[in-house]
Amino acid sequence: MILPVTNLISIRNFSMLSIHTHNFGPYENCVYVVYANVKKVAVVVDAASGSFEGLKKCLAGHEIHLFLTHGHWDHMCEAAKFQRELKAVVYAHKGDQNWFATTEQCKYAPPGISFETISPNIWVEHGQMIQCGDLVIKILHTPGHTPGQIALYVESLHSVFVGDTLFYHTVGRTDLPGGNFDQLKDSIRHILYTLPAHTLVYPGHGKKTTLGAEQQHNPIVPLRENSL
Repeated sequence: MILPVTNLISIRNFSMLSIHTHNFGPYENCVYVVYANVKKVAVVVDAASGSFEGLKKCLAGHEIHLFLTHGHWDHMCEAAKFQRELKAVVYAHKGDQNWFATTEQCKYAPPGISFETISPNIWVEHGQMIQCGDLVIKILHTPGHTPGQIALYVESLHSVFVGDTLFYHTVGRTDLPGGNFDQLKDSIRHILYTLPAHTLVYPGHGKKTTLGAEQQHNPIVPLRENSL
């Protein structure tokens, strides 16, 4: 199988699964595609501006599962295109339902950004296990950046897709509507940091890191409150 290379930044292989990282949109959102090659299944994480045109050719012929990490416009503005044109099954958390269902987020987007509301096919819950082809995903509800923020833990790939909760040596903002810094800290410390330290962290923007590195060196939310 020829792997798509448009906007390709990194590939991590494990057995028959592969993670592809792409950048799209004015904020260089990370949009991830995980291929379960045996069954022609593709898991897509987020739907940033430009991602539909950028990915539609390499996703053609696949069964597509699109997970929206949260309801901010830059992560979901093209989800409806994937759902309508590629018959993607869309997953999200009800905590951000109002943002998926309305154009309220448009006021935060730069001029010229295409935005459609989206009705997810499946509302996910914390701890839920979802199998997509050969891929098993554990849903982690990690509120703080938004009420419905989720992370996707894939144990077989030693990886977690965290949206805008955690970044390389920093954390997501909490000053937008629905943000809560105390919740964010709790989500990082009591949910994400309980995963194995070697787990790779794939954020919604910027480069990947590991949970162990963030536990030791994150200046905002270290593993312990007084560890820095």
